[in-house]
Amino acid sequence: MLGNNVFNIFSTLNPKPNLLIVKKLLLIFSFLLLLLSCKKDPPIPSISFCEEFPDECVDVREVKDYFYFNYGSWWVYEEENSGLRDSVYITETFTDKSSVLFETWFYSTYDGYFYIYFTTGVRPEVKNNMAKKSEKLTTVYRSKGKPGDYVAEGECFMFYPVPGLWTYSYGGGYIGFDNILEIEDVFADYMVIEENFQKVVKVTEEHTAIEESQPTIHYYCPNVGLIKKELLDSNQIWNLVDYHIVK
Repeated sequence: MLGNNVFNIFSTLNPKPNLLIVKKLLLIFSFLLLLLSCKKDPPIPSISFCEEFPDECVDVREVKDYFYFNYGSWWVYEEENSGLRDSVYITETFTDKSSVLFETWFYSTYDGYFYIYFTTGVRPEVKNNMAKKSEKLTTVYRSKGKPGDYVAEGECFMFYPVPGLWTYSYGGGYIGFDNILEIEDVFADYMVIEENFQKVVKVTEEHTAIEESQPTIHYYCPNVGLIKKELLDSNQIWNLVDYHIVK
């Protein structure tokens, strides 16, 4: 009896550890270490091409600089061989400032026709109105007509204008030919009569739908619009001689 009591006393003073609890604690600790070691770093925000190389990109809405003008804007052209004059002014205008969409109606007092310029959207490459200058981002369309006499409609400008890079074919039946539209050149400076214009885009067409399918050359300047038009079969050259722009 005495021996058993002694054993009981020592058992009380030195209890044996619970191995099951120890194992559980070790497993929990190991699991926590595994979680900490597998924790992923926060993702690095992706940088778009245009954010990384802003000089190589353009806001596609800049195409409006060539064709969108407000009420009160007007232009006077003179045909250099005959001296005939054409006064052109805005009759209707619309733009969505958040996108490339616009529509501008020009009325010609010389022939009594409306010349309407507009866009319909952008290509998928355009993100938040920005894209590479080396991409064809949007196309400007032009139509000609008046009540009771619709002439034609077709592409007239490609943005961003890069010389020799963009050509576009359209037409066939309704104009009798396949027209080929090309951005032939972009001049840092271009003189018309006695005024020098900057960043002038030269656009050539083999068979212009609105000009009796004849070859033409148009010169467009940002924030001014059309500054010169050559109708090659008609032997006519129309030069801008006066203008007033309301932006």
